[in-house]
Amino acid sequence: MRTLRLIAGLFVALLGIASVGRAALLPGLGEVSGWVAGPKDRIVSVYLYNTRNQVGYAVFAIDGKYRAVDLFPGHYEITVRTDGLEMAPVPIDVRADGRVTADLAPKAVAAAPRYTGGMTYAEARVEPYDQVYPPGEGREIVEHTCLVCHGVNWLPSKRFERAAWDAYVHYMTSEPAFRKYGLIAGASLMNPARISERERVVLLDYLTAQFGPDAKPRAVLQDEEPPLDRAALAKAQFIEYRFPNTQDWTRRFTQEVHFDANGNVYTTNPNQPASIIRVDPRTGESRIYYTPNPTSYPHGLTVDADGTVWWAGANNFVAHLDPTTGLTDQYPVTEMGLAGHTPVFTSKGDLWFSILTGNKIGHWDRATDTVTYYETPSPRGRPYGLIVDHDDKVWYVEYFTDAVVRFDPDTKTFKRFKIQSSPAQMRRLGVDSKNVIWFGVYGRVGKQGRLGRLDPKTGAVTEYDLPIEYSNPYDAWADEQDQIWVSSDNYLSRFDPKTRRFTVYPVPERTDEPKIMTTRDGAVWYAPRGAGWGGYGGAASVLYPDKNAITTLGAYYSQNSSANFVARYRGPRTPVTGAVKLSRDGPQNPELPGEKTVGRPMEGQTPGRAATENRTAD
Repeated sequence: MRTLRLIAGLFVALLGIASVGRAALLPGLGEVSGWVAGPKDRIVSVYLYNTRNQVGYAVFAIDGKYRAVDLFPGHYEITVRTDGLEMAPVPIDVRADGRVTADLAPKAVAAAPRYTGGMTYAEARVEPYDQVYPPGEGREIVEHTCLVCHGVNWLPSKRFERAAWDAYVHYMTSEPAFRKYGLIAGASLMNPARISERERVVLLDYLTAQFGPDAKPRAVLQDEEPPLDRAALAKAQFIEYRFPNTQDWTRRFTQEVHFDANGNVYTTNPNQPASIIRVDPRTGESRIYYTPNPTSYPHGLTVDADGTVWWAGANNFVAHLDPTTGLTDQYPVTEMGLAGHTPVFTSKGDLWFSILTGNKIGHWDRATDTVTYYETPSPRGRPYGLIVDHDDKVWYVEYFTDAVVRFDPDTKTFKRFKIQSSPAQMRRLGVDSKNVIWFGVYGRVGKQGRLGRLDPKTGAVTEYDLPIEYSNPYDAWADEQDQIWVSSDNYLSRFDPKTRRFTVYPVPERTDEPKIMTTRDGAVWYAPRGAGWGGYGGAASVLYPDKNAITTLGAYYSQNSSANFVARYRGPRTPVTGAVKLSRDGPQNPELPGEKTVGRPMEGQTPGRAATENRTAD
């Protein structure tokens, strides 16, 4: 034992040798462990932040004991992130291959009421659901129209007069959806047949009474915490590679993550100035690639077999970034409102992508280097998440019409599979090794969100309630063992299809996690989008369900991952030259019946090179 000191309730001992029974660390990295004072039955989230590398680690103290492994050397501040406890951050230094013992003594404080949702409502009064939404016909209408899309906390965060609420209802039922993106014709977001004129009056009366101009901002109380597996949390560890806000970048947030073949992680930052960020998890180093148009709002992305990055966002069907040169090829939309949303590769090297606002799906053909698109069968389907299965069939969820859809690129035909929940909203979906489709039911009537399973062979759909109140499950993704990971507000959950049991992991920050990706080693990566909206900044974050099994901090797809089918492609690459590549206007299947979405013609774009910014780990 080399040093011994007491600092602000923390007992620190730097140990020269590893304790018996501890797993080996990755070379050059360190470890911190210790005890947290207080009741032994309390689960405490311990957070360790490397102030220079801007990397955070979160572990759980179970029965008073915690341990964080594979920490970058450097200066840390340690604190707790648990309701009812607080402590000032305590400084500590971690050396390469060193192990530090840090005993923490947080003080008990009054716990703030827990509320559902991934956003932070600083001034909101937290109240039970029945108090925020008094029972009656008005609430029933709200539940079947507003809440299945917006969740329970959007309405009580607003304070409008009746005329303003009337304008909102009119927009949702009578005008083209996503009008602000340039659409001038098309179906409204909600089918007006779902609400009669009499019900509309009842709805407006209810909204004005409960959320009028004199109402106080409120949030819905989370009555019960989800059950937590103490043994599972004792093994778990989160790492956050953070991108804090700056003076010029005050609302930084991240949306989606993907990996390249070298173990690097890419994520999108939609907020201005829009960018793509690359992180090397083994060093903490990052590089920022600013998009040619700072308002391009990159949403989804994926990585090609040659390490180039494809992303989709405003004003482009897709765009193609070469991280080596910083050049970006742009494939601008032919009409405003047709921007790409979620791009995914096939094993043949082609790219399919959803067009949420335009209610279409798009196709980039590598052989011709051109983009085309297809009308979808539902006037209000609006493809959101999109995947490719093991047979190169394209799947997507309809945003607000209760269906999962399969598109066959060979026959150019669609098949819709209705889910059990209705009315409902969905966001994303995944496929396991047996070609079974899994999806999250983001919004439905009732306290529990759901995980859905679709057997494409039989069309059978099964749905499972998540053990989390108002959970809004966003994405569902299979790991190497066909365990299904589900992202929702403030939690990641693992579902075992054999036992039908959920294991719930609270994430370190208040957030949603819109897209998750699993590695061949069992790690689960995500982008904490909602935390950025609340001022936390952006991050590329990862959960290691078993920190004792970490063999690398690099992120690698498994050979069977549906997110990496392009790795099978053996044809020619597509170089990036900084060009603007125009597409032919009009759908490939104009004969498909249904209401069409029409946008304003897109103006021309100019080519550009992405500005870059490096952040080197200290």
